[in-house]
Amino acid sequence: MGAVLPDWKVTKEDDRTAVWVGHLRPNKTNYRIRIFYRVPRLLDNTTVKRVQPRVFIDSPKLIPNADSDLPHVYWPKGDPTAGDPCLCLFDPDHEWSICDHLADTTVPWSSTWLYWYEAWRVSNIWFGPARHEGEEGDAGGSSAEAEIAKV
Repeated sequence: MGAVLPDWKVTKEDDRTAVWVGHLRPNKTNYRIRIFYRVPRLLDNTTVKRVQPRVFIDSPKLIPNADSDLPHVYWPKGDPTAGDPCLCLFDPDHEWSICDHLADTTVPWSSTWLYWYEAWRVSNIWFGPARHEGEEGDAGGSSAEAEIAKV
């Protein structure tokens, strides 16, 4: 990742874990993001969701709407009071694998997520792709399409 994003800082947590910190500016706001990734052990019985990189927004903090909603994030233990959310970047059934380079997938997807987040802050409609694990439907579908269909 250093070759593509030389300004990003990396710390090695252990022999399988690293954390990158850098900045993205998808539109008007400059965000400090943190990517946590742990390479799975060869024999780990795991899923893509469990091993995918975790992306956190360190600053400015993500702001829920008036209903305390914050779309397309995963909360620690499913509890918004348990810590900072990580971004929902990956379709649960495809798109990302442990062979993908973070600089080619996770970083640009984070920038796109932040772009949709800024649009959501203005409109309260999520215009980006919108499917979480366990949900049926097209990963390319968006809640904006659902909102428009209601009209």
